[in-house]
Amino acid sequence: MRKLWLFISIFILMSGFSISNAAEWPERPITNVVFSSPGGGTDTTNRALAAAMEKLIGKPVKVVNMTGGGGGIAADYVWKQPHDGYYWLGASETLLSMCVMGAHFTTTKDWEYFVCMGAPGPISVKTDSPFKTFEDLQKAVKEKPGEIKIASSSSSSIWSIKMGVVRKYAGFEYKPMPYNGSGPSQVAVLTGEVDACHTSIGEQAELIRGGKLKPLIMVDNVPANFPGVGTIRPITDFYPQLIPYFPLPQWLGFMLPKDTPKPILEKITDAYKKALETETIKKLAETTSSTLYGKSGEEAKEMVRNLEKVSTWLLFELGVAKKSPAEFNIPKP
Repeated sequence: MRKLWLFISIFILMSGFSISNAAEWPERPITNVVFSSPGGGTDTTNRALAAAMEKLIGKPVKVVNMTGGGGGIAADYVWKQPHDGYYWLGASETLLSMCVMGAHFTTTKDWEYFVCMGAPGPISVKTDSPFKTFEDLQKAVKEKPGEIKIASSSSSSIWSIKMGVVRKYAGFEYKPMPYNGSGPSQVAVLTGEVDACHTSIGEQAELIRGGKLKPLIMVDNVPANFPGVGTIRPITDFYPQLIPYFPLPQWLGFMLPKDTPKPILEKITDAYKKALETETIKKLAETTSSTLYGKSGEEAKEMVRNLEKVSTWLLFELGVAKKSPAEFNIPKP
């Protein structure tokens, strides 16, 4: 009994210490650990959020890139730090599949989410590519099955999942070329390492405007309009059997461990919501043709839980996942 009361007393003292710290938070700079390479959508969005939020929080928000392990290296690093609001995980929907990919043991139930924005994605080629239309690319894939190289982010990214769906359910037999982020995927197209890439139109925006990339088709069930390009048709116009699998939305933002003290989460949430109203964030969404979701709290968790179901089970069905979502009590969508 004495040991029990001693444990309770220590817990109360520690809780009081945490509450006291939360009242003074932040007392030092914050680190946002982005799981992907510089130049991609996750990196760009988190740098914009950091710039906007540090002015509201009152302390610097440093952004560092920590790639590798399908996002598991960055996630594990943040998870092992004190859950005191000083370490954020710069994230995208890719991290919702960490558990089934064997990258990290956590699932959506273990994190709080700040879902900022996201954009749809086209398959694009270099402007001097021999593929001038999607029909050209489609013909080449039919004539040379498994030889046409199409780059995307890691094998668990939304872009790889969507292309995997196209490959399996439309018989589009291309050669998958996963890279460590959308930025490297796009560089691979420009250098001629691959024939095309599938990343977000937001990540491709400057390259499209600069006349370096040409979008051929949206891997989606609705068209998209891009200034200077016009309407980009959806891939479901060519493969209607893919309609049930789309849309699969991208999202970009950051995560914190769920047990971060509530007063600290409230301060971060308040700064986040105010940052969404700044010209910095609004301009980024506009220039990248992104939808500004601006979700946090239960609204964000509902969105990511639904996407976790879809993405993890699709990866399992595609034979990419190392573990079944059932092992993590993730229900089928």
